[in-house]
Amino acid sequence: MPVVMAQDLEETASSSEDEELVNQEDHPCVMWTGGCRRIPVLIFHAEAILTKDNNIRVIGERYRLSYKILRTDSRLVRSILTAHGFHEVHPSSTDYNLMWTGSHLKPFLLRTLSEAQKVNHFPR
Repeated sequence: MPVVMAQDLEETASSSEDEELVNQEDHPCVMWTGGCRRIPVLIFHAEAILTKDNNIRVIGERYRLSYKILRTDSRLVRSILTAHGFHEVHPSSTDYNLMWTGSHLKPFLLRTLSEAQKVNHFPR
């Protein structure tokens, strides 16, 4: 389940410290697409739950990626995201990168999403 987080990764890719990590073509969680390989796509690995690999966690932690889960109990999604370094925010928070919901969202909520915020396309 790839999730594009272009804005977060591109903004921080300019510093020399982050360039080392982002430019590693063999990182298991980042695939670069688009013209000149500028659009990062995050790749989630199910085995990350069992291995507790710090190399996989570093992406979510380095870029302070967050998620929130609404109107559903998605333990698998929560485990995958946590294993990849994402942290969960309060359900009323608007500061998140990924929202997983168990029902359809109201159009006004979809209009307020920023470019870096993604929502699951198929509720439940």
